[in-house]
Amino acid sequence: MRKGIGWITILMITLLAGCDLVKSPNDLIASPEQQDELKSKLEQQLKILLPSSSELVTPVQSDKNQSIFIEDLDDDGQQEAVVLYRNPQQKSQVHVMLLQEEDNEWQETAKVEPEGQAIDYFGLHDLDKDGVMEVVVGLGESEFETKKQLMIYVWQDRSLKKTVERSYEGLDISDYNTDDRLELLLVEGERRASYNAELFHYELGDLVSLSAVSLNSYAFHQQMKSGKLNDGNHALFIDSAIGVNSMLTEIIAYDGTKLIKVGAEQGDLGFKSLPLYSTDLNEDDIMEVGETYLPEGWVEEDSTETPYLVRYVTYSINGTSKKVTERATNLEHTFYIDIPEKWHGKVTIKSIENGIQILSLANNDLLFEVKWANKETPDYAHTILEETKDMIYYTTIEERPDFPVEVFHLEQYEF
Repeated sequence: MRKGIGWITILMITLLAGCDLVKSPNDLIASPEQQDELKSKLEQQLKILLPSSSELVTPVQSDKNQSIFIEDLDDDGQQEAVVLYRNPQQKSQVHVMLLQEEDNEWQETAKVEPEGQAIDYFGLHDLDKDGVMEVVVGLGESEFETKKQLMIYVWQDRSLKKTVERSYEGLDISDYNTDDRLELLLVEGERRASYNAELFHYELGDLVSLSAVSLNSYAFHQQMKSGKLNDGNHALFIDSAIGVNSMLTEIIAYDGTKLIKVGAEQGDLGFKSLPLYSTDLNEDDIMEVGETYLPEGWVEEDSTETPYLVRYVTYSINGTSKKVTERATNLEHTFYIDIPEKWHGKVTIKSIENGIQILSLANNDLLFEVKWANKETPDYAHTILEETKDMIYYTTIEERPDFPVEVFHLEQYEF
C-alpha cells in the first residue's frame, strides 16, 4: 500500500521547508530563500536558545515542512513565534515553545511539554471568534500510533493555558456548516465496538457538540483527508481497510442541519477490491473517490492478477456521483491504463501469456496491449511502454489513434 498506512505519514524531522531531515546540534537552523527579517533573526537565535541536541519537527498533517510559526496571536500588533522541537536526551518528548520579540531580540516567553513523541497536528486558529488565536496540538506516542491526544491552549497572561485535552483518532478543522467560523471534526472510538465522527464548536474554553454520525466499526482507518465535494460542500474522506481484500470510503459532511455519511441513504458507498485512496486526481480542488468493478468475463478471485477496472468519481452531498475517469489496473505488476473517454464502459480485459489485452465489448476488437518481460529476455519485437530496473513493458500491436500508448502508466506507489 502506498506510503505505508494511508493517512499516517512518516513524521519529518525538519528545520524549515527544504532542509535536511536531521541537522547536527550546531547546524540546526538553515535559511530558506526569501525569508523575512523576523524569521531570519529567530533562526539565528534558536541556535543559542535551543538545547544542543534538539531536533525541530514538522507535524504529520502538514502541507509544508514547517516547524516555526510566526503570528500575532492576540491581535495586539506584536508578532509571536511558536517553535516545535524535541530533545532525544529527554526520550524525544516534544516541546512547544512560544517566543516574543523584546529589545529587537526573540526571547522565550512560555513553553509546554505535553506527553508525546510525535506531533500529528499543529494549528493556530481563532476558534471562538474572540480575536485571540488558540494553539491546537495533536500528539501521538509515535508517528504510527492511531490513538492521539488533542490539546488546545490559549495565550493568556504571557503563558499558554491548556483548556481542552481529549483523545482522538482523526482531526479536521474547517468551516463545515458555513457559519463563518471553524468547527472541529473528531473521529474517535474503538475498532469492533463503535466509531463516531463528531462536530464541535469551541466555546468558553470547551468543546460543544453540534452533531455526530456513526462510522463502520470494523474499519481499519488508513487515510483521513479533508477536501471538497462536487457541489462545493466541505467533507472528510475516510479510506479504510475492511478485512483482507476489501476497502471502504466513508465521506462525512454537514447537510445544513446535521452530520451525515454521504450516500448512506442509498446504502453507503460500495466496497472496493484495491487500495484506492481518495485524492484530487485532476487538481480541480474536488476530491475523487476510487471504485472497482470486474470487467466482463471475469470472476473475482483472491489474486493479485485480477485486472480490475477502476472508476474515479466525485460525490455531491445528496449522494449523487459523477464519473471523472476510468482505468484498467494490474495490481501484481503495478501499472494502470487510462481508458480514453470514448471507451468508458465499453471495454473488457483478456489475459494473455505475460500480458493483458483490452478489447471492445461490442465486437471484440483489440484496442490496447501490454506485455511484460525480464530485460534479459532476448529477441522480441515491441514498442516499449515503460522500463524499470529489471522489467520491460511493451506492446506488439500497432498504435490506434483512439487508444494511444501514452495511456499506459507504471507507478508502484499507486498500490
